[in-house]
Amino acid sequence: MCATKFDACNNKRVGDRFEFGRYPQGANGEVQPITWRVLERDSDSVLVIAEQGLDAKCYNGQRCGVTWADCTLRRWLNEEFFKEAFNEQERSLIKTSNLANNTGPSTEDRIFLLSVDEAKSFFATDNDRACKPTNYAVKNGAYKAGSLFSFLFGGIAGNAWWWLRSSGYGNLRAAVVFSSGGIGDNGDGVIRSDGSVRPALRLAL
Repeated sequence: MCATKFDACNNKRVGDRFEFGRYPQGANGEVQPITWRVLERDSDSVLVIAEQGLDAKCYNGQRCGVTWADCTLRRWLNEEFFKEAFNEQERSLIKTSNLANNTGPSTEDRIFLLSVDEAKSFFATDNDRACKPTNYAVKNGAYKAGSLFSFLFGGIAGNAWWWLRSSGYGNLRAAVVFSSGGIGDNGDGVIRSDGSVRPALRLAL
């Protein structure tokens, strides 16, 4: 069934959306198909990102100098999330990506976050980059911009801020995308727990 579902996506172009895998998304933990957006396509794969922030997690479980290679969020994505969100057939379609990182060693990941450079290059505008959290993510503590904050500070009501894998200013911080869609290169503290997780992955065609 998985291969049949994804066969229908083989002709998807950059910017198209499709469903793949399942994860809790409702306020009561209702499991629903995950919607992905195509960011890049090459001859044998597509790079995709979740349309919404799917959960709320710290970049790292304790306050210390850390890079993407060692952070707890990377481990959660490639272990718990990978096993929970995708069945065996779906997991076989997810390629291992070789990732360059602005600090620390390069990594090989099935599931990952975008880097600052990728977040800049794959979206046309800040508004295009912004995303909303699922109700499940909000229940788990994800930030959701209110109308007053949006008016005062330029965010967009209802939007999340979400983590990037790049280190921020020093390894106690990780880069983020604000609720406005702007990029925070300097980042936020790695132990903040209200950041949304917007996974990315590369699917074999």
